[in-house]
Amino acid sequence: MKPFSIDERTFPPLFDVEAIWSVLWQRRMTVLACVGAMLALTLLYLAVAKPSYTATASILIDPRDSHATNFNSVLPGIGPDSAAIASQVFIIESRDLLMDVFKSEGIENDSEFSDSGLLSFLYADDALAKDSTFKRFQRAVSAERAGLTYVIDVSFKSQSSDKAARIANAIVGRYRAGLAGERETANSDVNSLLADRIGGLQKNVGDAERAVADFKSRHQILDPASGGTLRSQIDQLTSQLIVARGDADQAKDKYDQALAAGTLPAGLDRLSEILSSSTTEKLREDYNQRAAELASYEIVYQPRHPTIKRLQSELNRTRGLMAAEAKRITRELKAKYDLAAQNVATLQAKLDDLRRQSESSDVAQVELRRLEAKAQAARTVLDDFLKRAEETSQLQGLQLSEARVISAAAPPVQPTWPKPFLLLPVSAALGLLAGCGLALMRGPAHPPEDGPEGPARGRPQTVELPKGDISAAAPADLGEYRRPGAAGNGVHASIRAIRRRFSQAGSEAFSRDLLQLVRRIISHLTEHPKPYVLAVSSTHDPLEAKLAGAMIGIGLEQADQNVLVVEFGGRPGLEIPARSGTGMFVDSASGLQTVMYNAAAEGGLASRDRLTMNDILADAEAFDFVLVMAPSITGSSWDTELFADADLMLFALGPSEETSGALTLLRQRLDVGQIRRCATLAIIPESIEAAENQAAGHLRPAEDGEWARGVFGRRGHAADE
Repeated sequence: MKPFSIDERTFPPLFDVEAIWSVLWQRRMTVLACVGAMLALTLLYLAVAKPSYTATASILIDPRDSHATNFNSVLPGIGPDSAAIASQVFIIESRDLLMDVFKSEGIENDSEFSDSGLLSFLYADDALAKDSTFKRFQRAVSAERAGLTYVIDVSFKSQSSDKAARIANAIVGRYRAGLAGERETANSDVNSLLADRIGGLQKNVGDAERAVADFKSRHQILDPASGGTLRSQIDQLTSQLIVARGDADQAKDKYDQALAAGTLPAGLDRLSEILSSSTTEKLREDYNQRAAELASYEIVYQPRHPTIKRLQSELNRTRGLMAAEAKRITRELKAKYDLAAQNVATLQAKLDDLRRQSESSDVAQVELRRLEAKAQAARTVLDDFLKRAEETSQLQGLQLSEARVISAAAPPVQPTWPKPFLLLPVSAALGLLAGCGLALMRGPAHPPEDGPEGPARGRPQTVELPKGDISAAAPADLGEYRRPGAAGNGVHASIRAIRRRFSQAGSEAFSRDLLQLVRRIISHLTEHPKPYVLAVSSTHDPLEAKLAGAMIGIGLEQADQNVLVVEFGGRPGLEIPARSGTGMFVDSASGLQTVMYNAAAEGGLASRDRLTMNDILADAEAFDFVLVMAPSITGSSWDTELFADADLMLFALGPSEETSGALTLLRQRLDVGQIRRCATLAIIPESIEAAENQAAGHLRPAEDGEWARGVFGRRGHAADE
């Protein structure tokens, strides 16, 4: 049977605390005995167990690098990387580090770790005995990082508190010494490697520089510092050529101006502007003076006068001197021009020659640059090696360890195990749990007389009692329930109203009462494999049974149970045997899986062809509950042999029926065992106005106290028996 999906906030729990407490109280001596036994075992363990002490030393892995100088360390610090910090835990627990402490502290001869007890004969070999001792020592060591911090706790467990503190501090000291030794060893190794490589680098530099010098000498490439390189010579000649061309152009201009001036006295004035000469100045002054005298005498004398002739002769002679001077100046300017032109031609020839040499030496320059670059690279590498070798040699003894002890291990006062204040409460709690479990398995000491119980599996069996006891037999009263009213008078309309009530607002009370009815029905069932068979009948009106069956089926469906409704048609002309159904279909009113059987009239078929409960259950293995809609107990179709095989027979009473009358009727038709597997419930229809304005309710009968014990109490009784 599936577990019910009932809202625990609105329904009483299925777990009967009162019944469980009753069983525990009756079996209290069993519980106390289990608690006492567990406490006794714990005290015995505390008496014989050897105490163990754990000492812890804390170290800080400082992520900051300490620099005494600006030199870079050969082996840098651990740094702030979380994975690097976590790796230090495994380094502390490594075999090499612990083996050093194992040897230095003489653990091999310590009886706490070297004593193998009864298994000592297995370690006859010294190597095996030493390895076994070391493994026991290794298991006593633990290193753990404190969260995400840079702190590592190193712990050691021993039977002696002083020994635990001493070995924990020894492990920390060996770890710190190992860190410092790694840096010093790294410096020494690097110094040795650098010294070995420096000699070879010096030889490489010398060879490269000699190759450069030989190449320059072979190709007549001078040093640039002396100004004799081919490129520098070309640059110098280019500058000189530019100056010479300027001088030549200037000399040519002066020469052209001298030619244009001619040899006349007026031209001599222009020549004096081109080339300064004292002779020219004197000739000009003499010419001007004589010309002035001639002009003054021509005013006084006639042209044939001897004075005039003399002055004219002197003036002509001066003019001739001036012409000769002009020619001399012109020749001088031409000579300067020729010299400048020759200088330009000479420089141009030299420049052309150097350019030809430059073109032929390009390949040599490329090779020279390659040799010079190689020599420079060798020189740079050598300088770096020399500098680094000097730095590492000076770093010896200047590098500090990044691991600092922030808390040295001290001998613990209290042992870490065993802990009486922990073991005693825990053992008492375990003993209490074990005692409660054993008590519940044994069940109640005196099971209540609840009437005969059916077998654990299968159908309940009728208990034969004397006829005189039938007056004491009575069915269970499940109470009074109200069903929603319907606008029509048909059965299907009433069933649809019941189903609609679940989806309406304010129907929580109706749902709660209906599921409460389901729980009461389950409390009267005996545990066995599914399905459970409920026969729903009435004392007079079969419609009351059909409505009650629909309410119960819908309630079981709301509790996530698979429900099959079995109806008996008795229709004329239905061409099916009595022992076979019409096939499953979904009822349009209730929405439940339904099968219809054509029950034969009483006595109409032979006993071998009669419908039995096994026939009904043949195809019902997939269902949790089978609701058999039985006819009225007073009707002619009532078959006691068929319907009495149900797990529980439910009789629906109408509003006008009395419980006493129904009890009398049941005692007339059923025996004692069958009556004890019966229950009655009253179904009261409410008006349509009340259904719209208020939630449905039920009246709980005063004598309905036995249902509270629930299914769990019944299971306990069955287990105890």
